[in-house]
Amino acid sequence: MKYVMLLWPHANVRYQNETLKLAESELRLMLDVFAPEGCISRCEGMELPALEIETAEEMDAALLSAVRSHSLMYGLFEAQGDGALRFAAGRAPAYVGADLPGILKYKGKTNELFLQLLTNVALYSGGFARRAQEPLELLDPMCGRGTALFVGVNRGWNATGLDVDKNDLSEAEKFLKRYLEYHRMKHSFARESRTVPGGKGVQVAQFSFANAPERFRAEDRRTLRMANADAGRAREIFGREKFHMIVCDLPYGVQHASVGGSLEKLLARALPTWREALKKGGTVALSFNAQTMRTEKVRELMEEAGLEVRRGGAADGFSHWVEQAVTRDIAVGRRTN
Repeated sequence: MKYVMLLWPHANVRYQNETLKLAESELRLMLDVFAPEGCISRCEGMELPALEIETAEEMDAALLSAVRSHSLMYGLFEAQGDGALRFAAGRAPAYVGADLPGILKYKGKTNELFLQLLTNVALYSGGFARRAQEPLELLDPMCGRGTALFVGVNRGWNATGLDVDKNDLSEAEKFLKRYLEYHRMKHSFARESRTVPGGKGVQVAQFSFANAPERFRAEDRRTLRMANADAGRAREIFGREKFHMIVCDLPYGVQHASVGGSLEKLLARALPTWREALKKGGTVALSFNAQTMRTEKVRELMEEAGLEVRRGGAADGFSHWVEQAVTRDIAVGRRTN
């Protein structure tokens, strides 16, 4: 079977040139799980960005669900023998709202489509890809104002974030509360203090919600938690083997010349604790500025923390230009024991 996947157009023309490569690598990870024999090629003759997918058989429900969650998927079509395209599927529906990750604007925000890609890299590099429809647990240990968390809950998962900036967490909290109220989604909110080693309390804000009133009443709910704490304290606050994936877009180190060195120290300290917070088979996926911290260095730090690093194939296809001082890349490591 042949399919054509039209890609989501990007407002930044120069970044648009990178999307085909990124889309191929993301799609390859999905095919490696569900259809390893599948082939991907570029639709050179089309005036729209698109990829051609060829599989031995018609896509089954699991592969189709994965493709619908692809960060850059605009529409999927079956390629007919006469050259016509027959609509097959659109983007997967959002659990909360498709606009949730994109509304809140602020300096330094990571593009929500890229965070969807980063989340998929984590999911399809780990041991829980076939459980994507379940309420998995996602952690962003440097969540800022929560964009990655919003991406996670839109997948129908539970999301947890840590950040040292109280103001960022407060803005995220206020925004989500207004959003849920505006859309009249049944929800509850609670705040608690958790004690960590050293006796200091950590403030944790928790939203609980459902995408239908009857599900909320039946306690079929999802949660979003935010804790005002250092990135390396996830295991102390939430316990061991709690998360299926950890995703984080690290600071790029453009504004602060010394950030590259401090990030290495932070990762050396935090990665062992993130590994402990992961379930077996879970993954850590990090994006970063490869101009200030080498990809191989990030991978080495992951290995030193006891993670199995993925190299070669699709894993080496995520380096891309963002702006003059930023070439972004992704490293992913899996907990195997």
